[in-house]
Amino acid sequence: MEGQKSKEELYEEARTLHRSLDKKLRTLQEKPYLTEDEELEVKLLKKKKLHYKDIMENLREEIKPEE
Repeated sequence: MEGQKSKEELYEEARTLHRSLDKKLRTLQEKPYLTEDEELEVKLLKKKKLHYKDIMENLREEIKPEE
């Protein structure tokens, strides 16, 4: 069984996923026309990106609390 990940590792994982989603989103948004499925995918990607950004912000606060 693998040990529990540190907050820093979780932060980096969330950051990597956020960047990956951002790249996919940008690729779709560069298209001149989106199908209905692609429009739905854009909405889902935005929600997922926000989710990972929230995770990153929460972990950042836990890792480096404001003084």
